[in-house]
Amino acid sequence: MVRVAARDGAVLPIITTMGANSASLLNAALALYAVSLLDSLYAVVKPRHQLSRLAVCAFVAAAGAHFVSLALESWELGRLAVQTLQQMSSMASLFMAAAFLAVYARFKYSSLAVFAFPPVFLLAMAGALGGTAPATSRPMLQWWISAHAALFLLGYAALFLACVAGLMYLIQERDLKAKRQRPFSDRLPPLGKLDEIGYKALAAAFVLITLGLIAASVWAFAKWGSNWVVDPTIALAFLTWGIAFGIVMGRLAAGWRGHKGAYLAIAGFICAALTWIVNSGAHTFMGQ
Repeated sequence: MVRVAARDGAVLPIITTMGANSASLLNAALALYAVSLLDSLYAVVKPRHQLSRLAVCAFVAAAGAHFVSLALESWELGRLAVQTLQQMSSMASLFMAAAFLAVYARFKYSSLAVFAFPPVFLLAMAGALGGTAPATSRPMLQWWISAHAALFLLGYAALFLACVAGLMYLIQERDLKAKRQRPFSDRLPPLGKLDEIGYKALAAAFVLITLGLIAASVWAFAKWGSNWVVDPTIALAFLTWGIAFGIVMGRLAAGWRGHKGAYLAIAGFICAALTWIVNSGAHTFMGQ
């Protein structure tokens, strides 16, 4: 039973099954992600196999069901569903799926699926495990947590895309220098396109993580003073931001391109992954 306040002050009882529908949709999305994942992995085993239209359609349908699932869960909670590690995993999975679809729609490089589909599936599966959101009666705190978490997750999804482009760049470059033809290398995008995708993804990640840090820092300093600075999650987030800043500035000022940018993109995503690993769901300073 969910009670919604009407404009005239009356409280209307509304019987809803949004929670069950959200979980069912997430499970359906997980099954569709699995279909796409198996097809992409088959392309590694069978070099002549191309990513099928069925796999692409299944992935699009999975992303759509995933989006509706998170929308229903957020509506039920009354805030964006990024309060627990499971919810953040699910949201990160959706953002990664959206990043892949955006690049695929623009460039039609199906080889990206081999690198993108496994983490999307695993994070969605982690999100399907569920979890209890921390209780809070402060609306402003709820919105702050939602805003800064969503910005960081979007930034990390962009970093993931830059990391994938960097890995593919290094594989392609090494094969070209060695004059070696791998079974899968003929499907990799050209080096110039990989460099372009990686830089644009990094630039987007830099903007999103900057906004996330601003949202987090202003509130944390006003609420907890300087205690938030020594939090390990915050320190790693600033390190990730610093790497993204260095790559963007290096590209603009020093013309960094190619394998140097690829290595730094991978390093940035590793920092983002470490930030995720050390995140216990709440910062250490919040208990002080």
